[in-house]
Amino acid sequence: SIDTACSSSLVAAHLAHQSILRGECDLAIVGGVNLILDSAHTNNLMAAGMLSADGRCKSFDASANGFVRSEGCGVVILAGSQSEYASNALAMIGGSAVNQDGSSSGLTAPNIQSQQSVIAGALRNAGIAGHEVEYIEAHGSGTPLGDPIELNAIKEIYNPYFFA
Repeated sequence: SIDTACSSSLVAAHLAHQSILRGECDLAIVGGVNLILDSAHTNNLMAAGMLSADGRCKSFDASANGFVRSEGCGVVILAGSQSEYASNALAMIGGSAVNQDGSSSGLTAPNIQSQQSVIAGALRNAGIAGHEVEYIEAHGSGTPLGDPIELNAIKEIYNPYFFA
């Protein structure tokens, strides 16, 4: 069980990937679940102005006004490249990385140096350059404070590939 707030599922996938690379297993089942069981946390986020007033998350948009809480569950099965299951793969994890965010202004304001470091680490671990990446998944807090910080971290690593 891993509890790292917003990144729990990604950290679990990273650890499973590392376990496969070290030969500890050939196959790993990684799942993540978010359940809102108590309204107290939602009420605190609402009082702090972190939740979208219109119930829509508009990450990286000029009209972004907060994020939206939701429930969900997802499961992926990871297999080593030499596994009998590898031929059925829909995607490949070339490399991954995790780090600690360090000091920041809060949940919706990532630390730009930490963001840049983890992105560069994932590229290094995958053995690829930024221009080879076709998809970027972001935290996307949907807030005027956090989104520019995250976008600038992404720009710093991938520029000029995506933001020329």
